[in-house]
Amino acid sequence: MDTKNLLIVGAGFAFNAGLPLASAFTSSLLNLSRLKIDGPSNALVKFVEGFVDKTFAEGRSAGPRDWPDLEDLFTLVDLSANTGHHLGEYSASDLRLVRRAMIVRMIRMLSQAYYRRQQNPDNDWQLLKEMLSGFDTDRTAVLSMNWDTVIEAGLARAQHIYDVEYGCEAVGADFDGKGELRRRTRKGTRTVHLTKPHGSVNWLYCDSCRKVYWVPPSSVTKVADTLFRRQDWDAVKRITRLTQSHSIRNPACPHCRVKSLGTRFATFSYRKALDFPMHSASWRTAETHLRDAVNWIFFGYSMPSADFEFKYLLKRVQLAEPIRPRITVITGGDGADETELRFTRFFGGDVAGERRFFKQGLTEEVLDHLRSIGVMRSF
Repeated sequence: MDTKNLLIVGAGFAFNAGLPLASAFTSSLLNLSRLKIDGPSNALVKFVEGFVDKTFAEGRSAGPRDWPDLEDLFTLVDLSANTGHHLGEYSASDLRLVRRAMIVRMIRMLSQAYYRRQQNPDNDWQLLKEMLSGFDTDRTAVLSMNWDTVIEAGLARAQHIYDVEYGCEAVGADFDGKGELRRRTRKGTRTVHLTKPHGSVNWLYCDSCRKVYWVPPSSVTKVADTLFRRQDWDAVKRITRLTQSHSIRNPACPHCRVKSLGTRFATFSYRKALDFPMHSASWRTAETHLRDAVNWIFFGYSMPSADFEFKYLLKRVQLAEPIRPRITVITGGDGADETELRFTRFFGGDVAGERRFFKQGLTEEVLDHLRSIGVMRSF
């Protein structure tokens, strides 16, 4: 692939598809409105709320505004769980259950938010649809700092592109009628090159043979069912005293046939677990795309402090290239001016018109710019 452009997307990009921004992630995580009271999300939220109340709120009930930053929460859980230590009354095994519960709830929350916006599209959705309808996969690769499948689902609908090259040797698969995971055959000749250095909600990782499988966006909730086992639900029921309806899947790995499928996310933690094979491969692919691209287009990505590994990669590649990449930043909201200042301080001031900032989110002006640099096709 001869890429000219690299589109780097963050939570602000997915916001156009109805997903929450980082600042609203906690409230969305805990929001149970419009969900079944006896559904799995209710029990997961009550379980995690209990952990936060005991660990951070001295036993009091903590609302979304009282919660610690998710970076702090995940970092403390990871530091204790990964070293086999308690965090208060929670053992390392308890903390790993907390982490799985939060990840499964996040997967469900992202899927539910996307579905609701799809059923009730607004202007942001329509602009995103227009962008993805004209997206040129031959000239532009994508680097997503998100876990969601907004890119995959959007390109499948808009351009009937169903094949994804994740740059980490992930194998296409899907669940069959019996709940087993089967390899998928290619569905077309067109492919999007999409790198996800922090993992994805539609990936399953085999702890036995270390292969990675990706499933279509429509099967994301089945991935969530696979990550939370029967003993996990039993523990949640014992602690919350809630009996919730839920599905359990335990498929075998299509390659080694061992029932050891799980996932590996680089969570919001400051101590991201990036040493797994698919993460290492994704980072190598991301560096290749960064080096090859003439244009770096940042869409909805604010360079949060927790992403210091990625910021180091950006600066290292920028300084190593004799011809600096042209940089476009698409941002919005109340923090748009601060985001512009952060990018300017990090990459340096404008050099001969090589920096473009759009601070009103996705607009027709942005679409025109994306067409002018080849991210979108001009019809």
